[in-house]
Amino acid sequence: MEISSVEARRIALAAQGFGRARPVRPTLDGVRKIARRVLALQLDSVNVLIRSHYLPVYSRLGPYPQDSLDRLTYRRHELFECWSHASCLLPVELFPLLRHRMIMMQTGRTYSLGGPVADHDHVRAVYDEIAERGPLAVGDLTEGGGRTGKWWGWSKGKQALEALLECGQLAVAGRRGFTRVYDLVERVVPREFLDAPAPPADEAQKELLHRSALAVGISTGRGLRDYLGLTSFRIRQPDGKVIKVPLPRLLGELVEEGQLTRVTVEGWRDPGYVVPGVRLPRSLRARALLSPFDSLLRASAQPCFGFTNPIAKQLYVPAEQRVYGYYVLPFLLGDDLVGRCDLKADRDRSTLLVQSAYVEPGRDPGHVASELAAELALLRDWLQLDSIKITGRGNLAAALRRAG
Repeated sequence: MEISSVEARRIALAAQGFGRARPVRPTLDGVRKIARRVLALQLDSVNVLIRSHYLPVYSRLGPYPQDSLDRLTYRRHELFECWSHASCLLPVELFPLLRHRMIMMQTGRTYSLGGPVADHDHVRAVYDEIAERGPLAVGDLTEGGGRTGKWWGWSKGKQALEALLECGQLAVAGRRGFTRVYDLVERVVPREFLDAPAPPADEAQKELLHRSALAVGISTGRGLRDYLGLTSFRIRQPDGKVIKVPLPRLLGELVEEGQLTRVTVEGWRDPGYVVPGVRLPRSLRARALLSPFDSLLRASAQPCFGFTNPIAKQLYVPAEQRVYGYYVLPFLLGDDLVGRCDLKADRDRSTLLVQSAYVEPGRDPGHVASELAAELALLRDWLQLDSIKITGRGNLAAALRRAG
C-alpha cells in the first residue's frame, strides 16, 4: 500500500483530532474525548504563555473552560500523571498497561524503589509519612532536604517521592500551583484500574504500540515506540541486564495479527504503519496554534510535514542560539504547518506579546497573516488578555501587523 505525503499529513491530522469544526461551546465530555484521543498531554514547568498541557485541547476544541483538565485529573481521576515520553497526563485506562514497568522498577538495580537514590530507608520513611499523614508535597515532608542545583537538582525528599511515583506506590493527587502533591496510589487511582490484572510486558507493550498507532494515524515503527515513551522502558535488573522493548518483533506480530498494516509513504526512508481502516480525509480544513509540546509535533512534525520540532532548538538552548524565539508555537492552516510565532502572555499589561512571526517558505504571507491574526485574537480572549502587541522580528511580522 502506497500513501502520498499529502495523504500522510491528512491521516495524522484526522487521527489527532483536527479537521472538524470546533464546537460553539466545548464541554467537559469534549475535553475528555480529546484527552483519550491523543493519549498523552505533556506537562512542563515553562509558563510564559500557559502551562503546556492546556494548549493541545485548546488547539483542537477552541476556547474551553481551563479547569476541565484539572477536574478530569484531580477530582474525577479519569486522567493520571505518569512518566511516558515525558511527564504527561494519561487516560487512567492505560494504568494497567504500565504496571509491568512499575513492577520492574521496584526490583531493578538502578531503580530500586523507583529511583536512583542511595538511602532506601529514607524512601520508605517518606512512604510511611504519606500513608499516615495523607497527601503531601515535598515541602511538607519532615525530611524533605534542600535542592542540589538548578533545573532538575532534586532534593533528597523529591528524589524519594519521584522514586515511589515511578514504582507505582504513590500517585499525584493534585497540584499547588505547579507543585505536585503525592498520595498513596490506592487513594488516587480508581480501584477498577488499580486492581485490573497487569498484562505481561510483551502484551502490554504491543497494546501500547497499537494504541499509539490509533492516536497518531500514521508513523514509522520508531515513532510508534517513542509516542508513549517505550524508549524509556530501559531498566537495569539486579544481574546487570538492561531490558529493552523488542520493537521489530512486536511490530511484526501486530502486522501478522492484522492490528497494523505496513505501508510505503512518499519521501519516507522507513516503512510506515497504520491501523486497518484508518481515516483518510479527501480534504481537511484546520486552523490552530500548537503547543511546542503538542503530540502532533512529536509524532508527525518531521516525517509528515518536514517541519523541525521547535522544542530542542528553541526552548532549551542559550538565547543567542535560538533562531525563532523562546516559546515558539507552529501555526497549522488547512493540512499544513505554514508558520510559527514566539508568544508570551504579559499578565501585568494584559497583553499577548507576539515576539516573532515567521512564514514557511513557499506559503502566501498575506493569507497566512490574515488567518494567524484571527487565531491570535481567539487565543487572546481565551487567556483573558486585553490586547495583542506584535514586534518587528520575523518575515511575517509586518504582514501580521497589517492584518491585525
